[in-house]
Amino acid sequence: MLVNTVRMVDYDQVREYSVGNNETLKENLALGIVNPEDFKKLNLSPSLNLKVTSKFGEVIIKVKQDKDIPQGTIIMPVSIWANQITGIENNELIFKNIKVNVEATRDIVLSFENLLNSIK
Repeated sequence: MLVNTVRMVDYDQVREYSVGNNETLKENLALGIVNPEDFKKLNLSPSLNLKVTSKFGEVIIKVKQDKDIPQGTIIMPVSIWANQITGIENNELIFKNIKVNVEATRDIVLSFENLLNSIK
């Protein structure tokens, strides 16, 4: 699959950090949005999370469905969670069309604070 990180009005890190709390940060930013067909193919359910792995790193996120997302694509809001799978290649920041492996998981989504501590 491919991940594209995007700035989104309803899922904005600055807004959540300013007016939200640790729970809303995780709820609105540790998120991948996929096509319902991909949701089915990955055997996802509302109780499962998604482990996303790129050559730059990996992250556990929640998943939402949206029929407007092209199949084979995961849209992630620009955030510290998305940054775990982005990287630099040939002096360029790679944040679009990131090739990833994905799998359903029961592993927990780290909170903002715990994710920060894990990368220090």
